[in-house]
Amino acid sequence: MKKIYVLATALLLGASLQAQQTVDFESVVLSPNSYDNGSSGNGDFLLGSSPIRFSNTYTSAWDSWTGYAISNMVDTVTAGYLNQYSAFTGAGCDSSSAYAVGYGSSGNISCENEYQYITSFKITNSTYTAISMRDGDAYAKQFGSVNNAMGIPDGTNGEDFYRVWVYCEDYSGANKDTIEVLLADYRFADSTQDYIVDEWLDVDFQNVGFPVNRIQFELESSDIGDFGMNTPGYYVIDNVVSDFPVGLIENEALTVSVYPNPVNNFLNIEGENGMLTLTNLNGRVVLSQEHTGTSKVDFSNLSNGVYILSVTNSSGRFSEKIVK
Repeated sequence: MKKIYVLATALLLGASLQAQQTVDFESVVLSPNSYDNGSSGNGDFLLGSSPIRFSNTYTSAWDSWTGYAISNMVDTVTAGYLNQYSAFTGAGCDSSSAYAVGYGSSGNISCENEYQYITSFKITNSTYTAISMRDGDAYAKQFGSVNNAMGIPDGTNGEDFYRVWVYCEDYSGANKDTIEVLLADYRFADSTQDYIVDEWLDVDFQNVGFPVNRIQFELESSDIGDFGMNTPGYYVIDNVVSDFPVGLIENEALTVSVYPNPVNNFLNIEGENGMLTLTNLNGRVVLSQEHTGTSKVDFSNLSNGVYILSVTNSSGRFSEKIVK
């Protein structure tokens, strides 16, 4: 594989002080070489100490599912639908066991806590999709061929691609951005550069200019038929990393009052002594100073938005959301 493109737009986030968790799906109890596609009827998967929601809808009448299934299947050679739960890498990221298989364009991932945000994840192809693109099957074309699965020229001239669009949103839904991840690309002038992804790619949101609380996936292929995309609509993810602003690691032992809230100019803080920290929702520290009983913070030159004020000492922590 010669080249891989992972593209993003928007502004660079600043450095932040934060706690972090990684959802690697190892906590899901599975028998060896098996999967959980939601057939138990429990719905979405909630994973991590600060839960992240992975969508799942299972329809028992059709024994079908959309969103995510959790798997530890290792089959990288068997073609076809019956092998829909395997990663083309043969294992999770860093040779771990478990991972999540995404199916269709209904997959979405969201943080339950509005102050938690996703910073990165790993992605690769499913075995079913990769082999279909490499060899073709009864419904989908062989990538690089000028013909569709029926042997009829399809107008692509063999310049095929399969990609995942990652739609990013903040908690309010007001800020949005899009990242393109190519899982196969046969559009190079030099055909030796053509590739199908067979390793774990890193997708990070450092160039997205807001905290990403929700992501949704949409799939696109050059192989289109009368009923939509012919390429099997699967992808595989692992190691979903999320961050928390440090002011949200709460211990409510301290007695502190703040006013007025919302604030336009000066915020008054009264109560126990400690270190006072003000962060924005990106986790960037706006202000850090000693608090000795009473403090006043000037908000007049700060942008409108939501901030987290915390006071911390050896006895515990106080934190509160401040709106300007």
